[in-house]
Amino acid sequence: MTGREAAAALFGEEAVVRALAAEADPVTGALAEEVRRRADPPGAFRAWALAQPWPKFCAVVRIVAGVTREELMSGDAE
Repeated sequence: MTGREAAAALFGEEAVVRALAAEADPVTGALAEEVRRRADPPGAFRAWALAQPWPKFCAVVRIVAGVTREELMSGDAE
C-alpha cells in the first residue's frame, strides 16, 4: 500500500484530494514526530488528525500520503 492509499484508507479519497490541494501548515520536525507518536492505533490517529484545524490536518495528510518525503527527495521542498 502506498502512502497515498494509506491516507485515503484513513481519511477518505475526497478528503485527501482536498487536503493535498489546499494550503497546509508547514511540515515541521515536531509535527512529523507527533504524527509518528500518534500513528498507532490507526483509529485513534484518525480521530486526532480529524480534530486538528484544517491547515494542520492538510499537513498531516501530506505526511501520511508521502508528499512531503517525495518533495524532500526531489528537492522541491520550500
